This record gives sequence, structure tokens and C-alpha cells, in this order.
Amino acid sequence: MSHEFEIEITNWLTGGVGEPEVRETTAEISIRVGPYCATEAEDRPARSVRKSVRASAYLLASWFASNWWRLRWEPERTSPGAGSQTLDWDMGHKLGASGGGYVWPPLTFSSDGYHLLVHCEGREKELGESLSPIRYLNSFTTQVEVSSFERGVSTLVEQVLARLDAIGIHNSPLRALWMEVRRERTDKTLEAKRKMEALLGVDPDEQEGLIEEILKWQGTTGRQALGEIAAASEASDIEANLRATADAAESVRLSVRIAKYGRIRSELADKGSLSSAVPWKLGRDAAAIVRSAWGLGDRPVTNGDIAASLHLDEAEFEDVQSNVPMVVGIRGSREEELKLLLKRKHPDRLRFDLARLVGDHIGVDAGDNWKPATRSMTARQKFQRSFAAEFLCPSDMLDARYKGDLDADEDVDEAVFEISREYQVSQRLVLSHLVNRGLIGGSSWGDSDVYDASRMFEHS
Repeated sequence: MSHEFEIEITNWLTGGVGEPEVRETTAEISIRVGPYCATEAEDRPARSVRKSVRASAYLLASWFASNWWRLRWEPERTSPGAGSQTLDWDMGHKLGASGGGYVWPPLTFSSDGYHLLVHCEGREKELGESLSPIRYLNSFTTQVEVSSFERGVSTLVEQVLARLDAIGIHNSPLRALWMEVRRERTDKTLEAKRKMEALLGVDPDEQEGLIEEILKWQGTTGRQALGEIAAASEASDIEANLRATADAAESVRLSVRIAKYGRIRSELADKGSLSSAVPWKLGRDAAAIVRSAWGLGDRPVTNGDIAASLHLDEAEFEDVQSNVPMVVGIRGSREEELKLLLKRKHPDRLRFDLARLVGDHIGVDAGDNWKPATRSMTARQKFQRSFAAEFLCPSDMLDARYKGDLDADEDVDEAVFEISREYQVSQRLVLSHLVNRGLIGGSSWGDSDVYDASRMFEHS
């Protein structure tokens, strides 16, 4: 479920400090994400609770405008190579970076391409004295439609610019910045460039030459596929990874033909798409459709089952290229055909990767030549991980088998071991299913995000 994103200025205040643009836009600001009020806070000096923060709307609007493209497109960066970008990512996605000495709400934004995940982490009541006069009270994680986020930010910026006009400030840096953002949003070429920069985690015009070269790969990979690869890459190695993958793709021998492809696609069409559905739910529905079409029920899927349904010899499972940068499916000459570039030899991981590529081919109609399976947190990758997890080990089966029966850690350990061995999947996958279905508490076993049930599979 997606919520509305709203930023409301309820009252302009006097007595601010700093530059005129900052000083004259001090205001009571409230931020709401659906039913949640991110700005609800304990005002310690006043010994009261209020719904708004007193801060400069100019600084807030400038932060949103400056980071427009990265907020709009850049997912959370969780891949091992992204450690050096953590601070940079935080500055463009955590509201506290708005600065000015204000105590901003603890909001973090990340995009999956179709929705923005909004995380707010209020603080528990502290013992003793605190240097901060404000303590934000609410904690939540939810998502908003991209269109709602864009409307909320646009309304804020326009309000601030109107306020500046009213007091005689007509040529602020914010106005110039916002005019540039609006121009980029209406120019398809510029928009594509800004999107690619954001997916790579670089600021506008920071690496113009690199972006131009990368965009040339669209003819080989497909437009959306290239974006998926960028979201999982570092600017320093994306070109080398693309070249290495293209070289390996030329000699790939593992080719499959998906059984009941037409029926599966027809049934899945009624379930929506990544732009209209929650990725993990769409993946779960797609897996159920494929299992039904292939006559698998809820039983374990053997390598023989997969081989028969993909029209290949079971021995071909070993056809992997461990030195390739990424796992990729390559569109075949017929719509039900797919070539597979696999890299992980561990049996559980190999099956998971293979299932991801099959799921992508039947569930994502992007017209891409390449179908990458990456470690990123885009909607497409969330869908792939959810599909693979549900196809290999249906969570409905776990719910039916263990509901109300897992009362002790020993029970959980035994269940995880038993199911992982029976269904030939990783113990992490089973544990994730148990958490996401509410069969065990998430606090003892790792975070569970109810809006992104596939998140725990990111490194499966």
C-alpha cells in the first residue's frame, strides 16, 4: 500500500537568523507520510508535544531541489562495494543533511524506481539530560508513490518561492536551481542523463563523459536493463563490467525454453505490473502461477523438475562462468526462449539465480535484450528475489505447517534446518519466510520490512 506525501507550511515566523532567504522563510513545517506525522516531537523546553518543526523552509526546499534526481531514482546502496559512498549517499537521502543548525526529522528516502521508501526513526526517551531540545516521537517505514512525492516537493518549493517574491527576493539560488530541475524534467535527453547519474550515485554533470559512454550501451542491453546494472554498480567499474558481460554473453551455451509460457503470461497480466503492484506481492503471485502451470503444487522443486520445465538436460545446470561480473538472462529468438549467464556454483545459490532470471522473463515486460539479476534494491530486483524465494519454497506451505507451533528458539532452528534441506534452499531464505509471514518475531532474527518482504533475500 502506498501513501500520500505532504509538506505543509502552517505559519510563517519572524525572528529567524542567517541569510535573508533563510531568515525570511522560517516557518512551522509539518511533514506527513500517509497516516504518520514525521514532525511530531517533544519540545523539551516548552514541555509540550507539537506536530510541526520550526525551521527554514528555504533550506528544506533547497535540499529537496538539489537532490531531486538522486531522491527520485537512486535505491539504497547495500552492495559490498558501496561502503565508500555511505556518507555521500546519506547527504543526498537523509533529511538531516538540510543543515542550518536545525533539528530536522529523522527521515531517510530511497527509491525503487516506482515508489519511494520512507523511513523515520524516532528516538526513545533518554535517561538524564539531552543536548537536543527536540525529540521526534514517531518511527515508521512505509512507501509513497513517486507522483505523490513529486507533488509534495513541488508544492513546498513553489510556496517558498512565492514567499520570497512577496518580500522582494526574486533571484534566489533556489529559483535558479528549481528552474533547471523543471527544464530537465521536460527534456527527455536530459532526463535520461540525470536518471543514469542518479542510479550510479553521482551528482549532475559530475562525470559527463562517463554517462555519455554508458548510455551508448542501451542498444546492447536495453534501456531499463542498463538502469538496473547502473543501480548495482560503481561509476569506476561499470564500463568494465558491461564489456566483460557482453564478451561472456557471446559464447553462452545454456539456453532454455519456458514451458506453458503463454498461459503463465496471460494469467500474470491480471496481477498488475511493477508500476502498479507491490514488488514482493507480484513476485509471490507470479511464483504461484508458475508452480500451478507446471503442476508442482507446494512440494519441493527438484533440479529435474526445473530442467523438464525449461527443456534442458539436468547436467547443463553446471554450465556456469564464475568469472563474469553479473548474472544475466539474454532474450532468445522466440518469446519463451532465454539464454542464461550464470556464475555461482553453490547448488542453492545457482537454483536461486536461475529462478530469478526465469521470473524476470515471465514477469517483467521491459523489452530488454539483457535481464540482469543484481544485488540492488530496485523494484525489479525485489520482484526477482521474491519470485525465486516463493517458487523454490512457498511461504504458504510454511504458514500451513508451522502456524502457532514455533514457540522456542529450538523449534525455529529445527524448522529452518528441516525446510532448507527438504526444499534445497538456504537457511536464510527459510528464516526470511518465517519472519515475513509472522510465524516468528523479526526482532530476534533480523529486521523484517512489511513493505518489502523480499529485502532479506538481497544477499541470498
